[in-house]
Amino acid sequence: MEKSRIFKRSLFLFCIMIILMIVVSIILKYEVEGEKTLPYRLSKIFVISTVEGTPVDDGQNIWNIGIKQVNDLYFYLDKNSSTEETIKQIKLENFQVVQAPQKGDLAIYRPTGELSNLYTHSEQNYLSESLTYTGAKVDDLKTLEIGNQGGVIACRMALNNLGTYISNETTEITYDGTLLTNVGVNMEEIKFGLNFDILIETNKNVVYKGTISLELPAEDVITKGSSNFEITDFEDIVFKRL
Repeated sequence: MEKSRIFKRSLFLFCIMIILMIVVSIILKYEVEGEKTLPYRLSKIFVISTVEGTPVDDGQNIWNIGIKQVNDLYFYLDKNSSTEETIKQIKLENFQVVQAPQKGDLAIYRPTGELSNLYTHSEQNYLSESLTYTGAKVDDLKTLEIGNQGGVIACRMALNNLGTYISNETTEITYDGTLLTNVGVNMEEIKFGLNFDILIETNKNVVYKGTISLELPAEDVITKGSSNFEITDFEDIVFKRL
């Protein structure tokens, strides 16, 4: 009788240990792999890198141009065909500079204008804040809205105050990456890296969070004038439910 009791107790403890091992295994797997099927997935990030110049009429010089390097980012979110959920909001937040540029002041802007000139009136720097797009019938970057069945959001990551080009040469100026040469700035000095979170919230108040890492500018904007690239491989981004 005593042996039978010991056997049953041992079997019970063994079963508890197996269950605990399975639970721990599931938790560890989730930490590494995250959610396998999202109602909405990040399908592409498209980056356009160039250089802009702002002319100043100082009444003395032919050319007086303030120079900045800009990176326009477009995030594409696609619907999983099997979901009935809609997008409540998409948020970009927790911007962390992991590689600071040697020159320039880093800033993050939201779209404020029409498609032909999205950042005309952008002034507020969102580097220390969050940027939220609300689900709507259709995309509207100017009003920070994304189609609730999937769509596109955007932001600009810029390096301001890279220098001022002053000249009285009558030669025509090209407003692209070659402006950096005029103020003695090279590519190594404007490279920077950022980590930030993207949060996908559905109409059921379920939130999925993943962390994106980017190195900018896209390519050598000095020799190419402007450059762009797209990211479609997001295997390294782990989305977890909050």
